[in-house]
Amino acid sequence: MSKRLIVVLALALVVGLTFSAAYAEVQNVKVSGDLNILGVARNQFDLNRGGKGNKNNDSESYFATQTRLRVDADLTDNVLVTLRLINERSWNVQDESNTNIDLDLAYATLKEFLYSPLSITLGRQELMYGNQLIMGNAGAFNIDAPGVAAARLNGLSSDLSVKKAFDAIKATLNYDPLVIDAFYAKIDRNNARGNENDDVDLYGIYATYDINKKLSADLYGLYKNDSSADKNDKIYTIGTLVKASPLTDLKTSLEAAIQLGNMRNAPSASNDKRLAFAFQAIGEYTLSKVKMTPMIGASYTYLSGDKRDYNGKRGWNQMYYNQALNNIAYAIIPFTNLSVLNLKGSIKPMDDVTVALNYGWYRRAKANTSNMLNPATDGDGTWYDGGPGYVMDKKKALGNEIDATITYDYTEDVQLGLTAGWFMPGKAFNTVNRRDATQLIGSMKVTF
Repeated sequence: MSKRLIVVLALALVVGLTFSAAYAEVQNVKVSGDLNILGVARNQFDLNRGGKGNKNNDSESYFATQTRLRVDADLTDNVLVTLRLINERSWNVQDESNTNIDLDLAYATLKEFLYSPLSITLGRQELMYGNQLIMGNAGAFNIDAPGVAAARLNGLSSDLSVKKAFDAIKATLNYDPLVIDAFYAKIDRNNARGNENDDVDLYGIYATYDINKKLSADLYGLYKNDSSADKNDKIYTIGTLVKASPLTDLKTSLEAAIQLGNMRNAPSASNDKRLAFAFQAIGEYTLSKVKMTPMIGASYTYLSGDKRDYNGKRGWNQMYYNQALNNIAYAIIPFTNLSVLNLKGSIKPMDDVTVALNYGWYRRAKANTSNMLNPATDGDGTWYDGGPGYVMDKKKALGNEIDATITYDYTEDVQLGLTAGWFMPGKAFNTVNRRDATQLIGSMKVTF
């Protein structure tokens, strides 16, 4: 009881200080936002081949609009308030239940809180760290358990949503060149009355040290406590990221992380000890002084898996990643039990036109025969794999994907884009779901 009282009093102090500053004089107000209009055409994301004589064509096509309006208010005494409203919906999806305008961001920042290096940020905010292999997206797409039903996203495929913010409290210590963030986020509150221990909470600390202009090192630790199944599932994630630019046009990074803890919610219904690993290496080289500014790059991503089960104790927990290694794979392949090699490149045939290619070679870290649950839903809220998951064989080859993208900077404020993707399943998928998936997405984004 004493610990709870201390926490309540501390929160009351912070909230009181926040509201006491809320009536301060407004020094500056900035209004900004963006409007993104999408045309989406997807085919065979269920990978289903159909029976003999049945092509079983599964297609999805729609137009959608993503609208965001942001207000930043600079108050006196180092108090800043940020609000951003968002509406995402497919065209002609209009009624009271699915055209809501939601709070995408809503937070206050108290600079020089108690003493100058410390800032406090409270409310719905983005937590994006490093290359976002671990932290970046708390939206409807990155649910904790793929295959568990999620709310329909107003006719928009869930992997295309731009809602990423966390409800969190963050403290930032800026000892330039060392910056340390410590945060707490409420991921899920399952019982509205709050008298049951069935929530999902996240605690973290992330430190970045800029050694010099060409080299930086990050160190982080995260603790996720999932009590949603009335049994605490604890995940400790510890990792490091090093970014280096040894040459003017060369960017490289290397990240490694380990996950420990227990799996009280494991498929075996036992208290398994978690031990999982993640590794990612990225390199990009831009020939800035060459005509058409060609860029070439490569990356390798490894996320450990379990040979016994899709969601076993050796399987990497996706946490709240915000990386699309390839566009279609992002929607149909979960971010665990993966070994992915990406090769990419781009050129600028004109000053305002960029053409890019991205090839991905996908394998599983461990082969098993349990169904693989995809992480995304279509515009009707239906899982792309049909619900029970993709049927898998005990092989590692997941397939290959090629993405081609053209972007045209029409003006400084308007960008037009067209991206095409083709995913070719490998032998890890059973023959009942080994059909190629394709997509074509056109976009127009206006920023103001």
